[in-house]
Amino acid sequence: MDPNGSPTLLGFLPCYKPPGATSRDLVNRAQRRLRGELRIRKLKVGHTGTLDPLAEGLVLLAIGSATRLTPWVLQHGKRYTADFRLGVSSESGDLESPLKEQKDVSYPAEQELRAALEPFHGVVEQVPPAHSAIKVDGQRAHQRARRGESVEMPTRRILIDAVKLLSYEPPMMRLDVRCGSGTYLRTLGMDIAKACGCDAVMTKLVRTEVGRFTLQDTLDCEFMFDENDREKPPARPMQTYLRTSMEGLTHLPMMPLNADEVRRVRDGLLISGNPESPPEPLPKEWQESMDLVDTFDRNTDGRDCVAVDRSVGAPLGELVAILRPQGKLWHPLRVFPSVESITLRG
Repeated sequence: MDPNGSPTLLGFLPCYKPPGATSRDLVNRAQRRLRGELRIRKLKVGHTGTLDPLAEGLVLLAIGSATRLTPWVLQHGKRYTADFRLGVSSESGDLESPLKEQKDVSYPAEQELRAALEPFHGVVEQVPPAHSAIKVDGQRAHQRARRGESVEMPTRRILIDAVKLLSYEPPMMRLDVRCGSGTYLRTLGMDIAKACGCDAVMTKLVRTEVGRFTLQDTLDCEFMFDENDREKPPARPMQTYLRTSMEGLTHLPMMPLNADEVRRVRDGLLISGNPESPPEPLPKEWQESMDLVDTFDRNTDGRDCVAVDRSVGAPLGELVAILRPQGKLWHPLRVFPSVESITLRG
């Protein structure tokens, strides 16, 4: 139960967002359908990173009190496949705006294009597109841009772990990119093309991974957007796609607790202990660079760890709390309910 005594649910729902849908609309529709499927009145649903309407692929929804884990889930890398057309430009950097042909374009050789990828690794400075949701002077940049206003976008430092050329048949190139939160893929492709003397627009974007979550066993959410059948059901119940909250935290150190420590932490009391190494740690270079970029949540701390109850028999154990060091002890920063308290209304 949550503090108000209401039934709760805790976990992550990996969804395949179809092109044309907004991430916010996906959240709203998934929330309504889950409430009906589970027969509960209230259910928090959020996302762990948006996808533009023209993009498709994995959107990881946080269900119930897992919404409070979003800052740590955003530490994971995300992976994309992105298609670009060289020799054209558009105001938005993608197909949302009319295309303008580049005059006297000379397409780079594949070897030149591969060489141009090299500087786009590690901490990279990027100017987000004006057609983005970033707020400038209190307003969304894309709203100001669509009104014809000139918007000066601030430069941001982002983190790119890997960028590979999957295919190149001029004028089309396809990239495989693993990067941190806040990276604009259309800007990345445009910057790479610019390094070769070309304009470019992004023609397709598919998010394929968020941490350990991949497109495999992902809920295809196209059924939610069937305007001819608004109540169209999924192929199997949505709750069967739900993954445990621990699966979003495998990059963090783990503090195993005994029964008495579990009670103390859930009562908000400090404990002592030494955390174990993460089951699936982030790459060392990734960890060392996180404090150098502008797109990670500053409410997290590199020393945070996960309090785990291993007595429940689940492969990773059960989430008890996010712990933060306080002197020589550990303070329960965010505490979560036991799965034994989760009930569904009949």
